[in-house]
Amino acid sequence: MTSTDTPPAHTKVSDEPPSYNLITPYAPPVTVPPSAPPGFQTDTAIMKGNSPGMEHLLQVNQLMVKEKFSVTQGLGFSFDVLNLVGQRLFQAEQNVVCCGPLYDVRIRDNSNNEVLHLLENCSCTCTREMEVHGPSGQLIGFVKVHWNRMVTHLSLMNTSRQVTLIVLGPSFQTSIFGNVSFEVKSPDEQHVVGMIRTEADHLLLTFPLDLEVTMKAMLLGSSLYLENLIKSKRKELQRRARD
Repeated sequence: MTSTDTPPAHTKVSDEPPSYNLITPYAPPVTVPPSAPPGFQTDTAIMKGNSPGMEHLLQVNQLMVKEKFSVTQGLGFSFDVLNLVGQRLFQAEQNVVCCGPLYDVRIRDNSNNEVLHLLENCSCTCTREMEVHGPSGQLIGFVKVHWNRMVTHLSLMNTSRQVTLIVLGPSFQTSIFGNVSFEVKSPDEQHVVGMIRTEADHLLLTFPLDLEVTMKAMLLGSSLYLENLIKSKRKELQRRARD
């Protein structure tokens, strides 16, 4: 199954999809970080247990992901990940290889050190699931797509496959053009803890300032994965319209 395919008829679709009823755009309290450059030093005690490079996520509650212009259109995409004051924290590059992974993105800091690796291997199953790896190749978690005609539903899971957050938004079948908001919710759907918003030339990701750094990294990976899924679906619909 390719990234542009819709789920086949025999794929199980939930009869009771998660609720999605966005009332007002969510935004956590805006906290402007100190005006230090992205390479600022952070207390190592605070960073204990976090992967190198992720310290840049400690003092942010909002990220903007902007696609960079490339002269090699169709061979993958590259993005800048910016903080609230427009400083670049990371660069993300998608690698596209014939007969390679369905999705392969490496996220690096400004020193070109790899911070995250997003990987979805080719599979004969109908399940869409991305792995998130840290800089040393260690597995951080998974992002799973649940096919449903009513909503877009992604589950963020830890290494034990326990759901830690879910992302809900309009169905890929309808509202995928223009500005679209996706809610980040607790697993029980009782609390909205963030938002992923797609706009004309960028993604806007918001979350609590005190959210665990690893979860911020998972949300960053999820937003890029979601953007790729939307882009693939748009291409599929445009191709069908031309046929």
